[in-house]
Amino acid sequence: MMRYSSCLVALVALALCACNRSNQVNELQKLIDEGLKSGKQEIVIPAGEYRVAPYQRSHLTLNGVNDVTIDATGVKMICLETTRAITLTDCENVTIKGLTIDYDPLCFTQGHIIGLSEDKKVIDFRIDDGYPDNLEERIEIFDQNTKELKRNTYYGWKEFQKISDRTYRVEKGDDYVYNPSVDTEEIGDILVTNNTHVTNGSMPHAVYSDNCKNLLLKDITLYSGNCFAFFETNGTRNTYLRCKVKRCPPEQDYADRPMRIRSNNADAFHSKFAHVGPQLIQCEASFQGDDGLNICGRYFFSLGASEGCIRIVPLGECDLTAGDTIEVVTYDGERLPLLCVKSISEGGKISAEELERIKTLPSNDNIKAALLNPENQYQNIVVDKVVDFELGAVVGNRDRMGNGFLVKDCNFSFNRSRGVLIKASNGMVVNNVFEGNWISSILVTPETWWLESGCSDNVFIEGNRIIGNKRKYAINVSGSGYSQKPAPAGLHCGITVKNNEFENCLSPMIRFQSVKGGELVGNHVLESDKRTEAVTEIVNCD
Repeated sequence: MMRYSSCLVALVALALCACNRSNQVNELQKLIDEGLKSGKQEIVIPAGEYRVAPYQRSHLTLNGVNDVTIDATGVKMICLETTRAITLTDCENVTIKGLTIDYDPLCFTQGHIIGLSEDKKVIDFRIDDGYPDNLEERIEIFDQNTKELKRNTYYGWKEFQKISDRTYRVEKGDDYVYNPSVDTEEIGDILVTNNTHVTNGSMPHAVYSDNCKNLLLKDITLYSGNCFAFFETNGTRNTYLRCKVKRCPPEQDYADRPMRIRSNNADAFHSKFAHVGPQLIQCEASFQGDDGLNICGRYFFSLGASEGCIRIVPLGECDLTAGDTIEVVTYDGERLPLLCVKSISEGGKISAEELERIKTLPSNDNIKAALLNPENQYQNIVVDKVVDFELGAVVGNRDRMGNGFLVKDCNFSFNRSRGVLIKASNGMVVNNVFEGNWISSILVTPETWWLESGCSDNVFIEGNRIIGNKRKYAINVSGSGYSQKPAPAGLHCGITVKNNEFENCLSPMIRFQSVKGGELVGNHVLESDKRTEAVTEIVNCD
């Protein structure tokens, strides 16, 4: 009896310890939930470090919350798995401010290159002390001296091979051909790739909101994230004020290890399907694994149109409804006059001939594979005008592209791709700084490749400073259909590129293509104390 009682006491003690640990790691969610339950309009979280475990793959969740401010000034939330940090759904007039987000283990890992084949196809590297050791492929290579990107992104790596403790080999694909001007990595350079650590699955993106209105994220700093840092879908005028996606300074790292080389794994800010676009003010993003900002909607692939009926192939949800205004961009990039949806009905299966034609189109591999599913059903969209066009057009909802956006006084720098990518209208990109972007610092274009809409009207690109863009066309207003030929004038309308300054950028600095009714004025190159007019390439403009 005594032995049984002792065991029982021990089991109770263990249960209490487990309960205390659970309460500890969920303290942040508990404080918020208690504040909401008591009806507080301002919930102040005591400053300090909170190590938070996820529940249903998200470390914090707010659902259906209205008119509440969460003041997390001085709060550092360390997520214990590489899944979603914060999920907000159906929230309105909610403010979260002052929060710092980090991960332990990190969503990426890094190590130094210790061996290279002569043609640089095979790389051996060792994970640095203090960094996690569960690798996934999203490789970037940084210069060991400058700690900046050493080369552009290579796609097609083979799987990692473990060759000894914390030491790995990775090989470029079978179609790789050595190019000394591109393949510049050296022994000692730093290889960065994704890391994963989850127990019950993962959800992508660090801070995600869906169907939120007037959300204010203020003074939030993110030091690691598994995909996009800040991602919104179906938003209405959400504001990001002084939000930062950046490398964690060594003195603020929770571990003693070499300086972090990456901030976030993919885009810093991303907005899809917004009713009214995001407002980014005084935000920063650097050293993330993809774009600084992407604002876009959704294109539906079209099998063609006859008279007033358009056939589309939805991949997933079709959010078009009667009364919506749609844009159509044809295979050759012609933007047709806007149309109004009168009705939507089910069609049938895609024909074998149409599937063969889809195979020839330039498209992302995953999207093409989805379009080629022989079980796909197309839908009939009846519109208010007579339209006739061939397979290969795309159709997008003009009111779900993020129109009305603002990007002001921000800094988007040192990333492998674009600074900002705009596929929306009635917005401004003004007084920002871009430095060391590897593609265009500012790109305005729809993309059939990703089925991301749309065309842009009344966009103002003014007063921006662009430093050291790695390719020509630091500001690039352009676009095409699946033909990949420059679209005719009218793909974009009313684009203003004015009073922007360029320093150490390749020429031509500006491409202005497929624009009707635009303005180019006052754009200059800075060379020491001299100011010269920025070189501009103009194609298919009225």
